[in-house]
Amino acid sequence: MKKALSMVFMLLIIVVLASVSFAAQNSTITQTTTPYKNKKIGGVSTTSGITVKKTTNSTESILTKKHYDIDAALKKMKEEAAAKADTDKADKGKKEDESKKTIPVEANKNKESDQISKIITTKTSDTKQPISKDNMVSPKDVVKAVEVPLAVGSAGTAIKPTPMIEGELETAESLLVTSEWLVQNLSKVVIVDARPESLYAGGHIPGAVNASWTYFANVNAPAGSMKYGTIYNPATMAKRIGALGIDGKKPVVVYCDAGGWGQSGWALWVLRMSGIKNAKILDGGFTAWKQPGRVVSRTKHTNKAVPFTIASYKANYLVNTEWIKNNIGKPNLAILDVRTSGEYLGKIRPFGEKRAGHLPGAINIEMGKFINADHSFKSQEEIAELMQSAGISPDTEIVVYDTAGVRAAFVTMVLRYASGYNKTQCYDEGFQAWAGDPTLPIEKTE
Repeated sequence: MKKALSMVFMLLIIVVLASVSFAAQNSTITQTTTPYKNKKIGGVSTTSGITVKKTTNSTESILTKKHYDIDAALKKMKEEAAAKADTDKADKGKKEDESKKTIPVEANKNKESDQISKIITTKTSDTKQPISKDNMVSPKDVVKAVEVPLAVGSAGTAIKPTPMIEGELETAESLLVTSEWLVQNLSKVVIVDARPESLYAGGHIPGAVNASWTYFANVNAPAGSMKYGTIYNPATMAKRIGALGIDGKKPVVVYCDAGGWGQSGWALWVLRMSGIKNAKILDGGFTAWKQPGRVVSRTKHTNKAVPFTIASYKANYLVNTEWIKNNIGKPNLAILDVRTSGEYLGKIRPFGEKRAGHLPGAINIEMGKFINADHSFKSQEEIAELMQSAGISPDTEIVVYDTAGVRAAFVTMVLRYASGYNKTQCYDEGFQAWAGDPTLPIEKTE
């Protein structure tokens, strides 16, 4: 019996111990954490309403571990973002350095293979040879590169190009483009070389078509007549403009050369009067283009003819002999003679005019006074001072004339768009027409 009780007691102890152990192992506290509120990390939303259970005998809660995971992810993303930013910055700096060294230029391709067929760059460190008659590009050569030189006094920065011209209003800033701008926009514009054909054949800007002042003027009329050298009627002019590939939408750049008569101004005057607002003059002309590293072509270039119409010429650009007869001598009207002093004084008649002298009351300022020796335009301040010294203010109505209109048209454009003299018009029939009518008065200084 005693032995049996002892065994029962031992069994009870075992049961109690087992119960205690079981209770200890299964004693837990369940906690519900505050759910995540769809927090975005790196652009991805976390799962909403996460409930995490934590045991009392755990040294690290599931919630804490979850926070560690998020922090690690954030840290990793920040590190990746910083690394990417450093890479982008390095790539940008590399591109900027390369852009300072090389400037690609595009140009149109023509039948004679005179134009650029693809973009090729030239390093500024390459040896530069001045352009001369001996090293002008052969007609068979393909233009490989055109280099933009740096501005004088700049520290590795190219000259800021003239703003794009399409759609600009007729303002002082819309008259000129620089040769640097033209290099960068060579394939985006129609280029018109307004010099005589012989000079064009000797070398011109790649892609330029040739159209001297006679292309736009009636030179088939008898010299000295009212119609000689005057512009064609709108219908005829429209066809001739369209034949140059000018449609009125694509920008146009015209140029001539130092020592000329300002043929580029005549061409610009015709184009603007025909309604083409985005036509400009290359400041400095062909001389400005001929810089080391620039290509000169000797192959004739033509553009495909395009439709172009002129309903009527723009008003306030042009006056004729009849208008002069009816308005000469009126207050606030200045007649500006831009011929040489010898022509004005009546000492010479270089173009076979019927009589020598000038229109009554005309003021003489030679065309050359408005430009520098390299054919670049003088500043607005210099031109304003020149006009004021002659007693002509910006609010004065001005009529400009020369022999047959070429020099006069150039000065008309200078005054209208470079100096603020917006009431300036051109008398394109010129002195040769006035002198050809013996009934009209002429003044002559002995």
